[in-house]
Amino acid sequence: MIAMTGDITKEKIVVLGDSTLVNGFRLAGVTEHYTLEGREAEEKLAELMGSGSAGVIIVTEQLMEEIDWRLKKKIEAAAKPVVVAVPSMKGPMSQAESLRELVKRALGFDLMKKQ
Repeated sequence: MIAMTGDITKEKIVVLGDSTLVNGFRLAGVTEHYTLEGREAEEKLAELMGSGSAGVIIVTEQLMEEIDWRLKKKIEAAAKPVVVAVPSMKGPMSQAESLRELVKRALGFDLMKKQ
């Protein structure tokens, strides 16, 4: 059994992306959201990464493809927040990392692996 400190239910989920993505997550109950694209979205993502206020940041795959390589490296190295890229209305991108792999990287073990 793995002991975890802190209350995971208090981790904030933030959505950052186009209006379709944001509206979908707003309907699901996410209260912190930003309808931004391009450079503004990249700047907000960098701000959220540095603030430590979010546990999970949901963005579009397109935004992840467009951001600066230095910010990508920071996202890849961070255990928290976990940045999850979801497909846009155009569909999934072939180079996207699966949610399972993101969680494995963030936690250090595979939640889906049968013992």
